[in-house]
Amino acid sequence: MLSKTDNTLGTLVHEVAHLLRTHIDRRVEPYNLTRAKWLALGVLDRRDGITQTELADYLELDKSTIGRLLDRLEERGFIRREKDPNDRRVFRIFIAKTAYPVLTELEQVADGVRAQALSGISEEDNEKLLALLGQVKKNLIAAREGS
Repeated sequence: MLSKTDNTLGTLVHEVAHLLRTHIDRRVEPYNLTRAKWLALGVLDRRDGITQTELADYLELDKSTIGRLLDRLEERGFIRREKDPNDRRVFRIFIAKTAYPVLTELEQVADGVRAQALSGISEEDNEKLLALLGQVKKNLIAAREGS
């Protein structure tokens, strides 16, 4: 998607994603969390009890990286790992009750970042933007699977 202009899909998506990441990094720093830890907690908040492997796949991290990340979250009392009752080689990850107050605060951080990012954009245009980006994602996944 290289072009002589900076106003191309690839460039804009890359730049917006970079700005969002750096903004989020600054906002979660007071919580002594990295974006990866926050993302892991967010995934677990929606999919509590998934396996360590499923979480690694979802976050696109290798198993050793996710293992260290989970070690840190466990040390802070944010998660607990339990052996799967049907397969003792598998660990399931659950959010600990002590993590919920922090998750509530982080939801407010996310709301603030989202509000800043979408400032000046109507609700209708926001819905359109999300739908269009969702379609772009769907198209690229289909293209990847077709090649």
